[in-house]
Amino acid sequence: MAAYVKYTAGVEPLLENINSGSDTWKLALSNTFTVGDTTFTPGTTDLATASGYTAGGVTLTTSSATQSGGVYKLVLATPGSPTWTFSGAVTFRYVILWDSTTSTPVGSWDYGSSITTVSGDTFTATLDGTNGVFQVT
Repeated sequence: MAAYVKYTAGVEPLLENINSGSDTWKLALSNTFTVGDTTFTPGTTDLATASGYTAGGVTLTTSSATQSGGVYKLVLATPGSPTWTFSGAVTFRYVILWDSTTSTPVGSWDYGSSITTVSGDTFTATLDGTNGVFQVT
């Protein structure tokens, strides 16, 4: 998966408002990345429902949310990595991690350029089962 980029506007809610271990986390596909985004709106922040994609993305399962030696780590899964199978053309560049309990985008993975699918294509977002989707030190 591409390198994780945090949303700077998501740092404060992450520390003051989000319960990482029990909130509902999702991955969504998008064409845009705005560092200042403070709210995630399904179908607006991400792609609209079409061609095998559902606005808001896929719900993840929290594998672990632990702190050890002053480092907090959130590990998410689906189980396995989330995969979308497309029934038509879809174009996206970013995979967005967001907390759907608070509607807060926390970070994204930038693939460097747009990915355009055709019917039958699949896309898998690979989550790091060892280091987690993010760590707070």
